[in-house]
Formats: sequence, structure tokens, C-alpha cells
Amino acid sequence: MFNLKFQEVVGFLLGPESAEERLGVCYPALDVYENSEELCIEVEIPGVSPDEVNVEVIGRSLIISGTKKDPLLNKGVRYIRMERSFGKFSRELDIPERFDIEKIDAKFADGLLSIKVSIAQDNVKMVKRIEIE
Repeated sequence: MFNLKFQEVVGFLLGPESAEERLGVCYPALDVYENSEELCIEVEIPGVSPDEVNVEVIGRSLIISGTKKDPLLNKGVRYIRMERSFGKFSRELDIPERFDIEKIDAKFADGLLSIKVSIAQDNVKMVKRIEIE
């Protein structure tokens, strides 16, 4: 209960959009890693259907947004403890130049959104050692 009140006060003081980010809370949680073929982004969004999620690229930014609906909203319930979050969410990631933003695949299964961005073949560079004179 104290945690919810604290979040409400901080949200009021800092504004609803920035409250969670300023508290160091990011939703939805995600992992970003790369292998020899692609950049992989995995986003946990349980309870959200694929049609409630948007994945788009603007410039070199990948934006994942959507809405997680409260199934009990307007059902006459009063929460005693609430740890899950509901409402709109958005995460923005900069995609490094070595990845091809034209080759992005997204799959959604069991509450996990998996996004893969292929390495750009024309940008693959070998490491070249520069001799210092």
C-alpha cells in the first residue's frame, strides 16, 4: 500500500509519463543481445495480445508500444495489493548502424515478443589493425 501511494505521489510530482523512468522502473522488461547474425530483442509482456502491441522503426530507433489492459477495471473490485502495472507502455531503442533496419522480424508467443534485426551485409567490416608510426 505504501509503495502504491509513493508511486502516486511521485507520479503527481514528476508527471505520469516520466515517473517510472525517473524511479528507474522500465516497463516492459527487455533483454537485448547480439550474436554473429543478428541483434535480438526480447520483451516480456504477459497478458497482452499481439494486436495490442506496435513495433515500428523511425529513423534508426525501434519503438515498441502498446497497452496492457486491467481485466478487472470497472468490475467493482478494490485492489488490496497491486504489483502488476496496466496502461500504455513504450520502449525506444537505438539500432546501431551495423544492423539492417530493412530486415526485422517480430514474433510473439507466450507473452514474449522476440524481435530480430539482421546484420547489414554491406556494413560488415573486418577489424583492421592500424600501425602507429
